[in-house]
Amino acid sequence: MAKFFRRSMAGLGLSLAAYMLINRKTPKDVYTDVKDYVQDVLDAADHLQSAREDFTDASSDLGVQMAHAGEVLTDISTEVDKFQFKLEPHLAIMQKHADHLQKTLDDLAPKD
Repeated sequence: MAKFFRRSMAGLGLSLAAYMLINRKTPKDVYTDVKDYVQDVLDAADHLQSAREDFTDASSDLGVQMAHAGEVLTDISTEVDKFQFKLEPHLAIMQKHADHLQKTLDDLAPKD
């Protein structure tokens, strides 16, 4: 286990040295880059957590609003049924008058 740890650390050190040589960075620059990267990752994780909480709240609100919309649709359906029930006798009378007018017009039409 100690060999693995030593070799891993040696590999990490060599990789860091190669990175610094290739990108012409000082150890301070590398430290700043790593620090900025870690801060960006932490900020992104905080943002993700905040977005998840906002989504959970919005999902809960949607459920409440959908339940309310169901109640409203039931009320509208009930009112439409009541209106239709009140309207039916009047429509029957209007249809009776329309049939009578059509019959009168048919009787007055010239016959060939």
